[in-house]
Amino acid sequence: MKRDLLKKIVFGLSVLLVFVLVLISFGIIWMYRIWGRNLTINDFLFQVTMLEGTGSDMVISFLLGALLPAVLLTGGLVFLFFYIRKKSIYGRHVFMWKFTLAAVTVASWSVLIFGIKWLGVDSYFGFAGFRASQEEAYVPPVIEEITPVVPVTADPENEMIPGLWDELQNSLTAEMTPWEKGSSRDFVESYYVDPSTVSLKFPEEKRNLIYIFLESMEVTFSDTSVGGAFDVNVIPRLTALSQENENFSGSYGEGTLLDGGYAYNGGTWTMGAIFSQTSGLPLQTGGIGRNDMDTQEAFYPTITTIGDILEDEGYRQIFLIGSNAVFGGRQLYLSNHGNYEFRDLVWARRTGHITPGYYVWWGYEDHKLFDFARETVLELAEGEEPFNLTMLTVDTHMTGGYTCDLCGDEFENSYSNVYACSDKQVTEFISWLQEQDFYENTTIVIVGDHPTMDASYCRNIDPSYVRRVYTCIINSPVEPVRNAYRSYSTLDMFPTTLTALGVEIPGGRLGLGTSLYTNQRTLTEELGYTSLSSSLSRYSSYLDGLGSIVPVDPSGNTISIGEDGTITVLSPDGNTAVIYPDGTQMITTPEGTQTVIAPDGTTTITENPGQIMP
Repeated sequence: MKRDLLKKIVFGLSVLLVFVLVLISFGIIWMYRIWGRNLTINDFLFQVTMLEGTGSDMVISFLLGALLPAVLLTGGLVFLFFYIRKKSIYGRHVFMWKFTLAAVTVASWSVLIFGIKWLGVDSYFGFAGFRASQEEAYVPPVIEEITPVVPVTADPENEMIPGLWDELQNSLTAEMTPWEKGSSRDFVESYYVDPSTVSLKFPEEKRNLIYIFLESMEVTFSDTSVGGAFDVNVIPRLTALSQENENFSGSYGEGTLLDGGYAYNGGTWTMGAIFSQTSGLPLQTGGIGRNDMDTQEAFYPTITTIGDILEDEGYRQIFLIGSNAVFGGRQLYLSNHGNYEFRDLVWARRTGHITPGYYVWWGYEDHKLFDFARETVLELAEGEEPFNLTMLTVDTHMTGGYTCDLCGDEFENSYSNVYACSDKQVTEFISWLQEQDFYENTTIVIVGDHPTMDASYCRNIDPSYVRRVYTCIINSPVEPVRNAYRSYSTLDMFPTTLTALGVEIPGGRLGLGTSLYTNQRTLTEELGYTSLSSSLSRYSSYLDGLGSIVPVDPSGNTISIGEDGTITVLSPDGNTAVIYPDGTQMITTPEGTQTVIAPDGTTTITENPGQIMP
């Protein structure tokens, strides 16, 4: 009897294990289909944690695309087991063990294969080692057409004249100085330039800054003739705006190419993108979720960001968004680094800009955001101090974007219509800014926060195309030292933005970024796209130290471990529990009552004791 019960328990646990493994496999396939071929283990863990707070359409997609197939496959295996067992001429007991072992083994291998091939688990845990660069920098094929290698007429078979692209790359190597790499084995620590150690020189008349993060906006969505990947350009106005201003593509033909920054690991979602572009560091959140930084008391408290620098120079800074600023730790980060004022969904309701119960998509539409931006920037311009207005759009967020009342139906794909609508709204706002009196002393930076996570929208592009975020800098008082097509990342926007404000940066580097106005190589140009991407995908103990992140469990308890092994747990209700290495526990309530539990279970309760050591 006991033996039969044991067999049933083992079989039930095996079925549960197979179901979990099969669900993980289908989950990986589902996410790979939704978020694309560049999905990594970091992205996988992030998307799993985000399902709880996502929209109903994404939940339904997961249920149909991952959970249902897992249930059906597991159910089919169980049915097959009982069917074959009933018909089997072999001993039923032996067959049960063999079938269970085979099912668990196959399910385990499927997870292992999917995990290593698609999520880069080997790289995440450091098994892959440092991979050599296979692709030093992505160059749009159109450059090959504009600057071909031209044969020498005298001896066309043996001699060649380098095209313009070759000449520029040669000069790039000759003129740029290399990065000064430190001796640390930690990649980030080895290359990090601490902004607090660099003597920055601002112009006598400080320039205003308007920094616009465009949700999921890429160079990709322009057409192939200008460096995009689409047959039809869905962002023609933004394309022209970038062409007419600065995107660091150099001059080819009539300067028609677009260039943009790579989004490396740590900068591929909105909070990570904001952090990367303003600090020159990838965001590493340790033992908490990517969007759980709002659970912390401080956000990378010891680093120096552009917000810190501008605050020290007397700038008034406002962050304007159409959602809740608290989400993802945005409010915590910008409060800690720059003392920003926040004009978000909560502010709009409180001030009567929208009705108290109004809510669409993530908060309110972008066309309202630009209306509020006009009002805000006019208010800022009336002040005596220089200002920094940073804003974030949201209508183009995956999946499929939000179709507002202004969106047209020019394209069959609704997401393309949303992008076209954003294209129109952004450029109209820029045109309005250029008509204002304060524009002459204002630099405008427009950058996509990260590539879209909607893989289906980019499914038909050339597999060799490397996607980059949209980039455009307007009305900078300086020009790039070199007229060359640059390979750069969103990390480089930190020092580049300061230079675009007329700030002199000795060495041209801050954080892991390089000012694209200087003749210094970016890390992408120094190490190559593949090598840098691989290096930034690894855990950094140096970043972990800068973050000082305190883990938070599902119940909201913050947990910290001291160097001596002492564990401190702070609960949401204010109780603090300290567990010492010898097993002694001390629980302190907000009122000061302490309960000490000795290793032998002896309990001592003291009312308002002051400081008591066990």
